[in-house]
Amino acid sequence: MSRGRRLGVLACALLVVLAGCGAQEVSRPETAAATTAPATTTERPAATTDAPADDADTGIRYRGDSLSFAAAPVFDRVESLLGVSADPPAEVTVENASSWFRTNATDRPRPTGTGRFGALVGVETDGRDADLRGTPNGATSPFGGVSIYPGDGSSVALEVVLAHEFVHVVQFQRNQVSAVRRNVGGTSTDARWTSRSIVEGVAVWTETRYVETYGLDAPTGGERTTTLYSEATPGTPFRHGQGAYLFGYEYVRNKSSGLDRVEGLYERPPTTSEQVLHGLDPGSEPPVELYVRTIAEGNTWRGSTTDTLGEAYTRVVLENGVAVPTAADAAAGWGNDRLVTYRERPTANASFVWVTRWDTAADATEFRDAMNATFDADGQRTGDRWRLDDVRATTVRPDDTTVVVAVGEDSLLDALDVSLDRETVVLTTNLSAANATATTDAAPAVATATTGPVTAGSPSSPPFVSTAPPPRFAQASPAPQTTTPEPSYVHA
Repeated sequence: MSRGRRLGVLACALLVVLAGCGAQEVSRPETAAATTAPATTTERPAATTDAPADDADTGIRYRGDSLSFAAAPVFDRVESLLGVSADPPAEVTVENASSWFRTNATDRPRPTGTGRFGALVGVETDGRDADLRGTPNGATSPFGGVSIYPGDGSSVALEVVLAHEFVHVVQFQRNQVSAVRRNVGGTSTDARWTSRSIVEGVAVWTETRYVETYGLDAPTGGERTTTLYSEATPGTPFRHGQGAYLFGYEYVRNKSSGLDRVEGLYERPPTTSEQVLHGLDPGSEPPVELYVRTIAEGNTWRGSTTDTLGEAYTRVVLENGVAVPTAADAAAGWGNDRLVTYRERPTANASFVWVTRWDTAADATEFRDAMNATFDADGQRTGDRWRLDDVRATTVRPDDTTVVVAVGEDSLLDALDVSLDRETVVLTTNLSAANATATTDAAPAVATATTGPVTAGSPSSPPFVSTAPPPRFAQASPAPQTTTPEPSYVHA
């Protein structure tokens, strides 16, 4: 599949946004949780301004437009299903298309950080706003604000969306969102996806029980989420985001005896997407050891922030080059990874080195073959390098269970050397090496070596600076410290 034909959705780079069942390229307020349901009819709510709806009876008023059903009974039902008591929001804002889709595709900033890495390896972004204007959606802030976008949805579809958002109201009030993030730990891409899978998994399961318990003529949350995931374009941010809802729903449903028993999942959640995808108990199959150190010799490329992408993101990367089942199989042996961002100058575009560690040598082989196939699908191969539009890529295997992927400027690939220091993967960049090997599409200047096991989550070793010329700057990055905000996925 060519890079130009793949369809993706640019996730909003907002730190606190939760999403209900999909991803849509819409910039929401910085503290919002979002949900969508598929459009089922063209029934539209009556337009009013600050409409009270059933305000006298319920205390929940509609602001902006109005919906055809009372909001308070929906909140009461959600409380009953969850077995909790919570304060309802004072109002629900019903938005129109112009306010909901306020970010024009031409105004979107180019991706940076992990988003740029994804774009370089084929996890492409593209707007689908026109396709989503008929789809009901919703968002909830940590402060209890709820917004609904009706689209072309029927009243029953909107009721399900509102039920989903009310789950988030309860979660924020009971500090369950912050609890699961704290207990998953870290701010990496994988940690955030894992946290979201539990938060959204509970909301999707509540949708399912809501439809079943109250006899609504609508798809259950599980059915809807399955459809959205299966129809999502492989290899896109949309699919990565949607996976958190589907696999989170399956995990929560299988690990809890009922919605009134989910509290333990916030306090002892899975800590990796691997555990969510495979239904593993928290604490089982923890990430394998992976230490990565970056050293810059002279005035050359320097590694800075790091991230851990996880098995769920690895699947999406590989879906750009191989069939979906093959991508899932090739990602299944994931043990750990570290994405290091490189810049030649502080203001230059980023290039990347992705260090991956696998459970077995066979798993590493399967991943490298699939990664190479992804580059084959996207670019032109010369020797051990690929030309991907205006960047280059290569893969190298320093030992049986480690595969290193480099993608970015040619000069980084020329300058990069991969070696081992006992249990640490050392990434050294050297300007002299880059100048000596700066031939277009030449074989990589990446030295192969043998690597031992590598770790995430161990305490950082102190930075090493040598006083001998040329200056050597070393940065140890045993645990992910990413400055890239989590992609926020709004329902689609």
